[in-house]
Amino acid sequence: MKKLLIMALFIMLPLASASQLEFYPSKNAFEEFLFDGRTYHVVPGESEYSQAWGWYIDEKLSRFKDRGNEVLVLVGNVYDNPEMKKLWGLTGLPPEASLKPMVIVLDEVVFFTGDEKSMYLIENAFSSYYRFSDREVYIFLSMGAVLTIFFVFLFSRHGNYTHFFYFLVVSIFALWIPNTIPLTIGEDFLRTTFQNALLGRKDTLLSFALGSYFRLYSPTEEALLVLHFFLIFLTSTLMFFAAPKPYREFGFLIFGLVFSSPSFRSSIADVSTNIGMFFVVLVAALTINMKFTEDIPKTIVQVFLLSLIVAVGSLVWPYLIVFPLFTFFVLPTKSIRNFLYLGLSTVFFILGISVFSIPNFSLSLDLNPIFVLLKEGVLQLILIFYLLFNFRRSLLNMRGGKALFFWLLIAFLPILVYSPQCLPMVQYLSAALAVRMICEFPTQT
Repeated sequence: MKKLLIMALFIMLPLASASQLEFYPSKNAFEEFLFDGRTYHVVPGESEYSQAWGWYIDEKLSRFKDRGNEVLVLVGNVYDNPEMKKLWGLTGLPPEASLKPMVIVLDEVVFFTGDEKSMYLIENAFSSYYRFSDREVYIFLSMGAVLTIFFVFLFSRHGNYTHFFYFLVVSIFALWIPNTIPLTIGEDFLRTTFQNALLGRKDTLLSFALGSYFRLYSPTEEALLVLHFFLIFLTSTLMFFAAPKPYREFGFLIFGLVFSSPSFRSSIADVSTNIGMFFVVLVAALTINMKFTEDIPKTIVQVFLLSLIVAVGSLVWPYLIVFPLFTFFVLPTKSIRNFLYLGLSTVFFILGISVFSIPNFSLSLDLNPIFVLLKEGVLQLILIFYLLFNFRRSLLNMRGGKALFFWLLIAFLPILVYSPQCLPMVQYLSAALAVRMICEFPTQT
């Protein structure tokens, strides 16, 4: 009966396109298989794509079911999986149908099909299902608690109230996470970075790093979600370091201005954008807080590490490579550290792109991000214009963090018109600039 139903559905529905995953006889049948408690055994095809996605399916199913022999799970197509070719007759479908992205659920066999161009869509079958073991939950909560205690202690030395405001940020974060899953795996990320990580390819630094992480932990959305949460947590924490040291508690204001923006929260739900923003906030925090000493070897080590972080971040988020150019507004203009920082960052970046390719960003004229910035960032923009007008004589003499954020904002506003991916960065820069100007400009009058 199920076989006849599958044949009827296949005749009535068009073959799945390269951007659509089909379920036969229905998605409910797949969900029943996922939670029916029967054991499973995965047999992938012989191609590298079938092997990679077979690994993913095996690890993902292990979160819901035990491994065994009650249900046979076949991955690939009839041309690269001999076992699938042997049992494909059970579906009643032509062999070429196995090249389309489908999930076919029979009584004792489940087929995950597709070719090299469409097999990544298999992930869509599991994208809405998450399950963590008790051990994982305890480890994550323990790590979160340890990091929170560490930063609370650290911020307790930066003013009387900074650690209280930071604890408030952690509380907001803790309330936000259980009520939503701020994770979006876009099709482009899935087709390139995620799939290349499963394949073990080293085309980009992000796919290489993600592949290593998958091998250490698990090649599933759960592993990606854990990484995603910790990056958001660290990004929120590092925003406090964008505020002047005597006014670290104003980091809460930066956090509020940035995360109150719906477009920012939506943007960082994307994994690659979240990773890029983490590097932006990290590099900004290190640049304006690094203490250079007269000890030349120690200074060289500091600049070396900062340049390495900038280069690594630029291989993930290419816009980051401009940061060293603006250190001339932060440090004394004639300082050799500026030239060393710029030179080392450039050299490391060139070495990096000789090994890895950088992500492709589409460039097209689009004024919508500007309107979004004006709508959602109106408060900090009003503050910036007001303070610039009242302290315009101090504008050319700006140094330190506010100079860095000011000139970065000036540089990225025109880029934003052609590259909407820069919107979360510009929102962060405008919030950090507004707060630093509030803290620092009045002291100069």
